[in-house]
Amino acid sequence: MRDFKGVGERIEPRFGSGQLEGDAPPARSRRPAVERSEAVEVVGTSTPAARIIRDVLLDSADSGTAQSDFARRPKRVAPREQGYTKASPQGASKSRRPVAQKRNWQWNFTWLNRKFATVVFVLALAFGLYWISEPLAKVFERPIKSVVVEGEFNLISKTRATELIGDEIDGDFLQLNLMRLKGALLTDPWVEKVTLNRRWPDTLVVKITEQKPIARWGDGFLNQRGEIVRVEDATKLSGLPWLQGNEADAIEILQQYQDLSQILRSRGLEVLALKCDNKKSWRLTIKNHVEIALGRDQVMEKIRRFVTVYDTKLNSVWADVKAIDLRYSNGVAVRWVADSEMAKKYIKSQPQVGVAVPATKVLPQIN
Repeated sequence: MRDFKGVGERIEPRFGSGQLEGDAPPARSRRPAVERSEAVEVVGTSTPAARIIRDVLLDSADSGTAQSDFARRPKRVAPREQGYTKASPQGASKSRRPVAQKRNWQWNFTWLNRKFATVVFVLALAFGLYWISEPLAKVFERPIKSVVVEGEFNLISKTRATELIGDEIDGDFLQLNLMRLKGALLTDPWVEKVTLNRRWPDTLVVKITEQKPIARWGDGFLNQRGEIVRVEDATKLSGLPWLQGNEADAIEILQQYQDLSQILRSRGLEVLALKCDNKKSWRLTIKNHVEIALGRDQVMEKIRRFVTVYDTKLNSVWADVKAIDLRYSNGVAVRWVADSEMAKKYIKSQPQVGVAVPATKVLPQIN
């Protein structure tokens, strides 16, 4: 308590310092200010001490207006995290325990709605297809009215192709078995490829691609892939060169023919036949039925040597040449046609004529 100097003396209150030394902190009253003022009035002014206390209380109430605005401002309470309890009045916070949140057990019917909509759509689609299936069947069940046959008919006649197609057309436009029709056309040896197309509403288009014979082979021919194709009538292939040899070597023989033809064609010489025996010895027949023996090795080198001799010696007298032997390392042997000008010129002095390198060498006659 504060010490008073005398009765009736007024003591000014102190502000800002809070309390005097040695004084206990005043207890904060939770009662409203109105109740305090009423209590003071009840005490009355019977004694000087009471008047002093009343003056002190009144001065304290009036002096509150002199406090700074900072003291009047309400304290801002820091926001608390969700899930924790309030702090205690003494300032010590209680243990933070998460508050159990209420789970929302509301059902989500979105996936059920989607499945239900899907089922309804599928059922509606199936019902619609079933309802229009019979009218559609009547629309599509129609016979084929026309067949268009396309292609180059050099080896197989168009009449033959039409007969093969007619034997397989036994259904409606959509029920026609195209694979069976294609297989029937490919049974013909002259047909290499078949393309079938339906053209709405009732037309069938058939495109036929014929084989491309490169050379005759036995009772058939070789195509561009070296495959042997057998035919009943090979008279259509009379203008093609004739290749002979083992069937296992057909591709190699075809390649050798193409290489030799490329060199000889530049001189206007056409290959009529090429034969490869079991010993891999090559024999060539060219224009005017002149036979050329090539042997087993260095075939391309020998044919180049022949081209050189042909350009210098044999070009002008080619009609009198019957056979040529290239199975020599440094020359060629020529056999003339009997009773030809070249034969009469050379046969007077010797029974065979050789165009050799060197010229003095006589080469044997080709048997």
